[in-house]
Amino acid sequence: MTTKEVARLLRLNEKKVYQLIQEGEIPHVKIGGKWLFPKNDLLKWVRERTEREKDLFFGGSDDPLLGRFFAAYSEFKGFETIVFYSAIGSEAGIISLSKGKVQGACCHLYDPETGEYNIPFLKRRLPTGSFRIVTLWHRRQGLLVKKGNPLSIKTIRDLAKPKVKFINRNAHSGTRILFDTLIKKEGIAPDEIQGYYQEVNSHIEVGIKVFSGEADVGLGLEYIAHLFALDFIPLIEERFDLVISEEIWETKKVKDFLLFLSSKSFLPPPGYSFRESGKIIL
Repeated sequence: MTTKEVARLLRLNEKKVYQLIQEGEIPHVKIGGKWLFPKNDLLKWVRERTEREKDLFFGGSDDPLLGRFFAAYSEFKGFETIVFYSAIGSEAGIISLSKGKVQGACCHLYDPETGEYNIPFLKRRLPTGSFRIVTLWHRRQGLLVKKGNPLSIKTIRDLAKPKVKFINRNAHSGTRILFDTLIKKEGIAPDEIQGYYQEVNSHIEVGIKVFSGEADVGLGLEYIAHLFALDFIPLIEERFDLVISEEIWETKKVKDFLLFLSSKSFLPPPGYSFRESGKIIL
């Protein structure tokens, strides 16, 4: 097929077809200086895109409950809709949303000036009116230590003690941003904390490091303490939100997803609360 024929088939102008070629989106070949499009490959490409329109593509913060929740939703939908998720961190999730790489981002970004979660950060990063915020759940964060708390760690200040080994989360994660805020409030410099520059990418990995004795303490979720039989020192309850692109807000797949979220289809595990699940924040 020629460019003109493809434009007519897809109801696009030819300029848009050339843009799809440049972006590597559409199957094409160049012969004798002319762009041509194999018809069977083109129709297959259209069918694949039609199927993908049923699915949800999210990214953002690591949370051990997300996998369970998204799998439950996909099963509820008879796998007609699949939720694909990439745990890249709260900040990276919002950046990806701003670039159109994901349709929604899960985040828990604490703003020390207002004490608010997510909204101040989002207003700085995303154009007004380009997104909606929905609460997924609330969860408790605190210090994870070995059973019996052998080093008697009770506060953030105790992390600066000489013999205390800390394990940190990756840069740009919501938990790392929270931790940096907490130590700054206490007047503790990163170099005062042994292990500050030792990073892992998930809450599960923090639990493993403390459980195995590679670290004495890490900032993480109460649920992780429950999984690994660790002691937990609570510090803060945070709101964990899903930011959804305005472009898909009115679609059936989003409405079905929010209905499932509000249904509270299973009981919250330790350290979680579903009291505002499905609430539209902004």
